[in-house]
Amino acid sequence: MLSQYEIELGLTPEEALEALEDGAEAWNGTWHRRGTGGQLTLPVAAGLRSGILHGSVSVRGTGEGAHVLFHVERSEYSTNAAAVGMLALGALGVLAMLAWPLLPGTTPNLAGSGFILILLAWLVVGSRLRHKSAADFLASLGPRPGEHP
Repeated sequence: MLSQYEIELGLTPEEALEALEDGAEAWNGTWHRRGTGGQLTLPVAAGLRSGILHGSVSVRGTGEGAHVLFHVERSEYSTNAAAVGMLALGALGVLAMLAWPLLPGTTPNLAGSGFILILLAWLVVGSRLRHKSAADFLASLGPRPGEHP
């Protein structure tokens, strides 16, 4: 699954290449310049998954600035197993809330315990989910044509 990300920047091609270098450093990635482009390794996050994108970048001048194209050649993702386990615990809370009225002799505390498990899963995992994509990286490089820096 190869993908491409592109953006028009209101910068000169040389300024865009400098912005790529600065942006890669700010995102804890690596940038190796080669002429009017280079190789970019970029850490990304997608909810429960985090990974690294490897690819080539080309920058060419346009009438209003620079056109930056990031072609992803390889991606490596891993899933946060602890977060998935915590969400499974939250799913047990849902089952407890649904089972309480169906099980004679159980107290309403079963539903309360289920609610606490669901809330715990949300506070530990759901509220901390982040998304950092290659498109976000490119958008952080500089102003678009017509915008003021």
